Amino acid sequence: MTEELTKIADEIADLLGYFVASKMSGRILPSKHSSTFTALAVEARTIIEEELGLANNYSLPLIRAVSSSGGFVGGPSYAAVEEASKVARAAIRTIERKRTRPAALPPGARPYVDPARISALQAMGKGPWDFARLVELCREINVAAANRCHMSTAMLLRTILNHVPPVLGFNTFEEVANSYGGAKSQKSFKASMQRLQGSLRNIADSISTL
Repeated sequence: MTEELTKIADEIADLLGYFVASKMSGRILPSKHSSTFTALAVEARTIIEEELGLANNYSLPLIRAVSSSGGFVGGPSYAAVEEASKVARAAIRTIERKRTRPAALPPGARPYVDPARISALQAMGKGPWDFARLVELCREINVAAANRCHMSTAMLLRTILNHVPPVLGFNTFEEVANSYGGAKSQKSFKASMQRLQGSLRNIADSISTL
């Protein structure tokens, strides 16, 4: 998500180069680029709210930027476009800090996912796989499990399992359970993974149909 938001912030900043001088209204953004700005700002707002929730510090400035007027032509001002790009970049920094912040657990609670494992996923950075969503899932399952939210824990764990097969070259976790592992360890690994696959999905399915 942060990569998408960075791209949008860059595209908004690029629009600054399309402002033209007007004798009556100062610098204006032609309608073609003005509509592009509106679309980009709305998309940025949507991503921010998905990551930070509706009650965040960035949506309102973006709304104001879109609704701002550059004179009778009705386009956004140069300052509004510049501000929107900076607001999007500030949101990116907040999202990144949120992802690296340890999950808040009740005193004495043990994490469901070892923090060292989460840190290792974060350290992998950019590559063929984006682990940002997986990292957030691991953070959230720690909070859910520590607060005895058992149904949420089961559903989150099922979602986490769905992130495993593509990384190992499989389409489903069932394929992982049946195929992954060396010759010596394959039998015990297969039995453990099949048990996890069957029991977890049965539990999650029973919860989802309540």
